[in-house]
Amino acid sequence: MKLKMRLVAALLALPVVTLTPSMPLSAQTAAAQASHADLVALYDEFRAFVAPPMVDGVPDYSPAAMARQYDGLRKLQARLNAIDDSGWPVSERVDYMVVKAEMHGLEFQHRVMQPWKHDPAFYSTTNLGFGPKMHGAFGIPRLPLDADRLAPFKAKLEAVPEALAQARANLTAPRGDLARLAIVQKQVEINVFGELAQSAARLQPELVEPAKRAQTAAANFKAWLESIEAGLPAHGGVGKDNYAWYLRNVLLLPYTPDEVAVIGEREYQRQVAFLKIEEHRNRDIAMPEPVKTRAEFDAKRKAEDEHLLKLLRDGQWVTIPDYVEHDPEEGPYQFPFERDPSKPGLFDPPLNLHFFFQAEFRDGLPLRAHNLPGHMFDSLQAARDTRPVRGKPRLFFVNGLRNEGWAFYLEEMILQAGMLEDRPKTREIDYILGAKRAARIMPELKMQANEWTWQQANESLIARTPKWMKPGDAVAQFDIELYLRQPGYGIGYYIGKVELEKLLADVAMQQGEAFDIKDFHDRFRAAGSIPISLIRWEMTGRDDEIKALR
Repeated sequence: MKLKMRLVAALLALPVVTLTPSMPLSAQTAAAQASHADLVALYDEFRAFVAPPMVDGVPDYSPAAMARQYDGLRKLQARLNAIDDSGWPVSERVDYMVVKAEMHGLEFQHRVMQPWKHDPAFYSTTNLGFGPKMHGAFGIPRLPLDADRLAPFKAKLEAVPEALAQARANLTAPRGDLARLAIVQKQVEINVFGELAQSAARLQPELVEPAKRAQTAAANFKAWLESIEAGLPAHGGVGKDNYAWYLRNVLLLPYTPDEVAVIGEREYQRQVAFLKIEEHRNRDIAMPEPVKTRAEFDAKRKAEDEHLLKLLRDGQWVTIPDYVEHDPEEGPYQFPFERDPSKPGLFDPPLNLHFFFQAEFRDGLPLRAHNLPGHMFDSLQAARDTRPVRGKPRLFFVNGLRNEGWAFYLEEMILQAGMLEDRPKTREIDYILGAKRAARIMPELKMQANEWTWQQANESLIARTPKWMKPGDAVAQFDIELYLRQPGYGIGYYIGKVELEKLLADVAMQQGEAFDIKDFHDRFRAAGSIPISLIRWEMTGRDDEIKALR
């Protein structure tokens, strides 16, 4: 009896080998021996698969089409999961995790977000705003169009009525907050199509009627939303458990929502405390007045860009290639709804400056750090990246925390590096911006947990931003919409910066006195636009986070 019990115990201790019923042993063996080239081929197949089918110029988001896509995704995921990458070099294993995260991103779209079903703002035909949007959304070009561009654009305009008609059929469970945001969005589209029709009457008459039909379709869609929004469920978030899954499996973030909340609140307190210290230090110095004309703005930005790039290059902080330079055509960044032709122009007096313009029109150096060696450098470098996985534009915000974290990190880095020592009020602006970034975190967490409505989140952001933000501020309006419609965006700036600072500390302590910050920044950037937890694995060799996330 004892011998039998020992035998049973020994058998139970043996590793359990399970075979996928749908995959023959020969296929499993082949999958297990797959190479990085096989991963790339599967990834290319997945990328081609992501867009919905187009029918007469309209993307098909019908229940049947989405069910087919989800079924196809599960088969692609099964093939990826069958690949054994354990013997690959770390760089190739990182690529594997990037592919896995993007597939999880599409899974989250189907299993949880289902924007084609829940989010009326998803059907933004004119590509208004960030966040999830229908495939094939288009911008409005300047007229007249050349002959080779006229027919394709006219076809897009003519598809708008059918796209919005299908949207009404697909939106079987719209959410109240999302519908209210879409109502505002559609009013801008109505105005944009109206202006297009007026412009076409003078410059390209064949576009007049298509533009008018698109305008009518947008107006009808808006009226429909207005007729139903009062009876819709108030909240538009994904729920706390789903949000936690998204952080872990799509963003590859090693924090829970509760941990993000603690970090965010502590960082908010730090930024406000240092702001008040800085304000006391500079109490006898007046804050610069905003510039008032486009010419003043352009001259100020050129000086700021050139000064900033020189400081970064001369100080040996990070390699700045020659292709990163001031762009005289960039101009002030305007939110999509600020392109509403019914609204005054940006420099039309009296100036009505939103929060970011209040900062940038006084001294733009912190925001230029965010955007020039931050986002613009990222974009220019990514366009030159030919690697088959990392060189592709990321899908489903997989790289969001890395990109926003790097950009925001630069805002505070220039302050800590002494680049603002001769600009005392700019140091205050830097802390104001930092406090605002931290104040975004709780609104996103609460909205996604369905504890706050959009209005409550908007009020929180306005109340906790230390300066220059009032009810109705365009930045607050835009931010809270984006953080509701795209999970991870609101936390991305600050939590991405925290992740980058953690990585810097890991590498610095690993290297000791040999640590060089320029080398660190260059290696970080060379890893590509991928989650920071993966960059940490590659730069330090530590796989503890990835093991827990995989």
